[in-house]
Amino acid sequence: MNRFMNVFLKTSAVLAGFLLLFLTFIIAYTILARFLGISGPVWAVQFTEYALLWMTLLGAAWVLQRQKHVSVDLITGRLSPRVRAYFDLAHGVMGIAVCGVLCWYGTIVTWGQWQRGVMDIQVVDTPKYLILIIIPLGFLFLIVQFLRQFLIDLQRIKSAGDSFSQGHDSSGHPEPETQEKTSAGGDT
Repeated sequence: MNRFMNVFLKTSAVLAGFLLLFLTFIIAYTILARFLGISGPVWAVQFTEYALLWMTLLGAAWVLQRQKHVSVDLITGRLSPRVRAYFDLAHGVMGIAVCGVLCWYGTIVTWGQWQRGVMDIQVVDTPKYLILIIIPLGFLFLIVQFLRQFLIDLQRIKSAGDSFSQGHDSSGHPEPETQEKTSAGGDT
């Protein structure tokens, strides 16, 4: 299962990369065409909007897997490894919950758009559900990745056991010793 998910996430990240290339070239071409006084593709803005949505949700779970998402570690960076590990667990639970709600709501909206046959009326008429289907799918991928990370963090806490209390980091290696400074600036 993990191997399949890793391949799937990598494939979706590659698709997101191709969408980014598509956006780059179509926007550059549209700007160049406008500069030269010729008309660019009329569908460029419409499909740029779609590609931004798809690109974001295709790549989000892969970014989460690599732990390259935006995070503010101002507080967690100062916590002990044990407390930080529990914060990681809480982060996983909150991620699963938020993505679960968004996946559920996205599924309801997408299903409703399909049932009613709603069209996105622009330059190219497109069924709305084809645009929105990536929302529940993208958040489903995120739920699975948050769950995988939660299980890894839980296993890390169980296997670390007492190493947290003995001054070891999350990987089990001893933490570097630090010297405390006195109020006069000297070592204690």
